[in-house]
Amino acid sequence: MSRSSYDYLSRAQRERERRNALKTIAVLGAAVAVVTAGVVSSLDDGTEEVVADCVIATQQTDGTYRVVDDRFCDGGSHAAYYHWLYGSSTTSRTGYVRGGSRTRPVDAQITTRVGKVVQRGGFGKSGSTGKGGAGG
Repeated sequence: MSRSSYDYLSRAQRERERRNALKTIAVLGAAVAVVTAGVVSSLDDGTEEVVADCVIATQQTDGTYRVVDDRFCDGGSHAAYYHWLYGSSTTSRTGYVRGGSRTRPVDAQITTRVGKVVQRGGFGKSGSTGKGGAGG
């Protein structure tokens, strides 16, 4: 049996549609790659990363602060007794930190030692305020 011109055109048309679909997929793939690259590069925007510790507001005689559960610095009736301490460092004494500042850094990614985000820094900053506690 011979093939009709209808079958031939139909196959040619299907092949053309297949090539167009492949071109569309290639263009969309390239667009996704460009957007992904932009997002990834914006993640490392040079924003400073700072650790926050919720501490008892009274400094110890050795200059350290006693670390307490983060919930005490999230406002409420505990505000006068606790505050966030930003950029402090741990000591050899478990549960105590030294140094740092009570002043919240601007445009910084602030997280607690357990990974809770207190403030997101950089472009599109959002997240919980982390305000609470004396001087927070």
